[in-house]
Amino acid sequence: MRLATKAGLGLLAAALVLTGCGRSTGTAAPEQAKEVATDTPATGTVKVWAMGGEGEKLPQLAKEYEAANPGVRIEVTAIPWGQAHDKLAGAIAAKTTPDLSMMGTTWMPEFGRTGALDPVPSLIDTTKFFPAALEPPTVDKTLYGVPWYVDTRVLFYRKDILDKAGIKQAPRTWAELTAAAKAAQDKGGAKYGMYLPPGKGGAADVYLPWIWQQGGDILGADGTFTFDTPESVKALSYYQSFFTGKLAPMATQPGDAERWFVDGSLAMQITGPWMVSKFLELGGPGFADKFAVAPVPGDKTRTSFVGGADLVVFKDSPNRDAAWKFVNWLSDPAVQVKWYGLQKDLPSVQAAWQNPALRDNDKVAPFGEQLKDAKATPPIGTFQQIQKLIEDQSEKLIVGGVSPENTAKALQQGAERIGTGA
Repeated sequence: MRLATKAGLGLLAAALVLTGCGRSTGTAAPEQAKEVATDTPATGTVKVWAMGGEGEKLPQLAKEYEAANPGVRIEVTAIPWGQAHDKLAGAIAAKTTPDLSMMGTTWMPEFGRTGALDPVPSLIDTTKFFPAALEPPTVDKTLYGVPWYVDTRVLFYRKDILDKAGIKQAPRTWAELTAAAKAAQDKGGAKYGMYLPPGKGGAADVYLPWIWQQGGDILGADGTFTFDTPESVKALSYYQSFFTGKLAPMATQPGDAERWFVDGSLAMQITGPWMVSKFLELGGPGFADKFAVAPVPGDKTRTSFVGGADLVVFKDSPNRDAAWKFVNWLSDPAVQVKWYGLQKDLPSVQAAWQNPALRDNDKVAPFGEQLKDAKATPPIGTFQQIQKLIEDQSEKLIVGGVSPENTAKALQQGAERIGTGA
């Protein structure tokens, strides 16, 4: 998710003032949801904003809903991700929102506190989703969004390289991951055993799960930051060890990790579901037999990051009931499987993973297994600034050689300056 611009933050602040909202995390009582009339069909026009490829592909899926519900029209506007935050903030401030919008999970704490989102009604059966997917849209104890699709991070590894190195199964622990990376270089013929971002380009997606896997976190139960803990120092030390041990490349350019994985220079990396099709495309015929995916190696647990996108309905929607009915349809397991076929977005509904298209695909099924042990980023409005702080300090840790202890202190001090936005 892109970092919010100053303009976007200003617009959002204006929205907070206009709605008279700005509650502190965990202090407000849950907002009561209004019911949706289920005895009448959906009618009228439902205006939807969707970002990226989802905005381009959703009209195709929406035609099926319109065919089954002749009285309704789904009008989708595709919004570039780079413009989406500011556009949503401006629409809330001006009270010109659509009926329904896709929203990145890391934006939910910000927009959930504007007072502009409609609480999820009982029409939506929330028990069918992966529990971790419900964390981001739950703001101040109220569920304001429905998980549309999810993503998580798993371990991609070259089976042929590890097999040559004498390793017959995917690493399951931190110690096994380090040993596999070393063996891949010493015996498997790989130049690099492991790819990890040297700061910029996803450091938070690596560092945070390594804290969670020890039972730690970066935000305490009292809402204060906890970067300067033994769990944080241990995660940073483990991160740094791949570089000091020359198991991971120090300098990379965009696309290097993908190319090296395909040509055999790189044995392993932790990345997301979009890379399955990318590797099959880059590797060509036969490459599917050379690599595999597995849940991430761990410490006390094998917890990974969960992200994705939610669907939200706005209180100012003139067609609220129809919007929620469309969301409910998009949450049907069979529809989620169809959406996976169109866009390759991973289903947020657990039952969808029993479909053979996902269950029997050895490159996809491990993502469903990983989602059983996944955690969302902290529900704070400033997480994008925190994410940038993590990347900046991780770069100093990796490239600048700053100690894990001093990096943890710098993260704590920086996070306290930023605050939680509550």
